Amino acid sequence: MNLMCNTKHGAIEWRWKDLGQPSPEYKSLNHQWWIPKKSEFELVTKVDASIRQEIKDEIWEDMQSDFEYQKSIYKIHKSNKKNLK
Repeated sequence: MNLMCNTKHGAIEWRWKDLGQPSPEYKSLNHQWWIPKKSEFELVTKVDASIRQEIKDEIWEDMQSDFEYQKSIYKIHKSNKKNLK
């Protein structure tokens, strides 16, 4: 599954890597509380090597607010589970 992100270098297509057991791509679809690592995504759009890391950094920074939100929801979930016991 390819995803799009608008960067200062234009629209960039990227995806979660499909290698590993289970792969980051699988975890992104099937693991509710999965928080990815920066190394688990790759650019699909062909870009110059000199700006490749800059684009990856920009996409990664763009995702940070989503990760923080997910972490806060997970903490609430764990707290609620603990209080039910």
